[in-house]
Amino acid sequence: MHSVQLRSADGVNKKRQVSDHILIATNRLLCRMKTLLFLGLLVAQSCPGIFGARILAVEPHGSRSHWQYMKSILDLLTARHQVTVITPLPSGDRENYTEIDASQVFPVYPVMDTVDMIEQFGSVVNMLPPVPERSLERDICDAFYDFGPVRDLLRHGADGRYDVVLLEPFYSPCLSYLAHRLRVPEIYAIPSSMITPLEMLVFGTEPSPSYVPNLVYSGSSMDGFAQRLANVALFAYVKIVPWLTNVRMMYREPRRYDVVKHRPSLVFINTHFITESPRPFPVNMIQIGGIHLRPPEVLPYDILEFIENSPHGIIYFTFGSVSSMSTLPKHIKQTFIEAFQQVPQRVLWKYDGEISGLPENIMTRKWFPQRDILLHPNIKLFISHGGISGVYEAVDAGVPVLGFPLFYDQPRNMGNLVEAGMALSMDLLTVNKNSFLEKINELINNKSYSHSAKIVSKRFKDRPISTSDTVNYWFDYVLRHNGAYHLNSKALKLTWYQYLMLDIITVILIFLIVFAYLTYILFHWFQNYTIKLYDLNKKFITIKK
Repeated sequence: MHSVQLRSADGVNKKRQVSDHILIATNRLLCRMKTLLFLGLLVAQSCPGIFGARILAVEPHGSRSHWQYMKSILDLLTARHQVTVITPLPSGDRENYTEIDASQVFPVYPVMDTVDMIEQFGSVVNMLPPVPERSLERDICDAFYDFGPVRDLLRHGADGRYDVVLLEPFYSPCLSYLAHRLRVPEIYAIPSSMITPLEMLVFGTEPSPSYVPNLVYSGSSMDGFAQRLANVALFAYVKIVPWLTNVRMMYREPRRYDVVKHRPSLVFINTHFITESPRPFPVNMIQIGGIHLRPPEVLPYDILEFIENSPHGIIYFTFGSVSSMSTLPKHIKQTFIEAFQQVPQRVLWKYDGEISGLPENIMTRKWFPQRDILLHPNIKLFISHGGISGVYEAVDAGVPVLGFPLFYDQPRNMGNLVEAGMALSMDLLTVNKNSFLEKINELINNKSYSHSAKIVSKRFKDRPISTSDTVNYWFDYVLRHNGAYHLNSKALKLTWYQYLMLDIITVILIFLIVFAYLTYILFHWFQNYTIKLYDLNKKFITIKK
């Protein structure tokens, strides 16, 4: 009986010990939770962020490459803010994200015939026509402000519905008017590597054409006189022609948006100093080149198997989303097929139509997961048209590039890669099998191109913070500082003659002219005085004799 009581007491003591242990553990857990909560509050106070801002975005360009850039920014902002976007390429609403279909206002650019594209836009001369009688941009501006949702928005005016406007200034004269009417800051999103020809209007200053290539200049360096002359001519043209057109239309058909000045608080520009020649950047021009780059995903099984079962590697071939590969002339397509048939590598060819007679080493698809393919270690070469998105994907992956630039900024993009030593460039309409094969073999077998690509990739990735964090920080900065107008250059307050220092030069010239004139008068007087003195001395000597 006594032993039973002892066992019972031991059981009670053990239960008490277990309860005490549970109580102690609970207290420790609560203390840790309080500590973590306190640290979290400290971090939140030391790293303030803006949440719940109401953003109105406008994407006027109906090109998927432009929309990809804008959408990459909006996807980041949607995580913390409410976004409404006016776009001609809607993809569907979701949480914190609402789209307004503007395809009836902004033209959607279809996939173009590749040869027609080159003939229309491949040459700088063709791409820059004479002064037009009427501005297409102005017609689209008028249609935009006659668009129902925009009319409703302006009817309410500055009612606090939005906190900031984010836009691509493709039709900037009218789009800036939207932010002006809403009385909110505006931020530009530039999908190209330069903001030509608006840089002077937006920042009050611009890089010198003596050493910074124009966006449509077909090259990256200007070492000779002819190159600099051509670049200066381009620089003058893209400034004068739009100005003449706008001035004429302002007097013929004045609009309210004509008087609005370009004063964005910030400009997100799709560039990076590694893939561009060095040039000055204003403090409110933020480089976010590669913003569309996302973490790699698993490749579809058939593509992955095709890649990994190629002992000599893979060549990836695409001309992007704007040009149609199936519209190429038959002899050019045959050139590609015959050349690919002779290389030991397998080829992934983005081709939008049906094509027969392909060798076994070629796989065609209407769409490939380009980013994931380029990041695969078995990729040896990227054959591209030189679009800016593909350029950053190739640079990030460290893959050599064979370029066939088609139009606009693509020759310049490829020129930058060629200068970096990671690419070669060819003309599409004059390509033949032998030259094409020669370039492929050079880029794959000469390891200097791959080595240079890896170096450029390493430099490209060497950033203090990621592009996504850069966008979030600077966007919040504008909101925290009520538009951050203190970032705007003082040059915006100068007149054109003050910026060019013509007033100062004029004063200096007047001073030099007056000084030269007084010097001349003084010299002339001194000369006459000396002559007279000489004559007097001569007469005195004569009389004395």
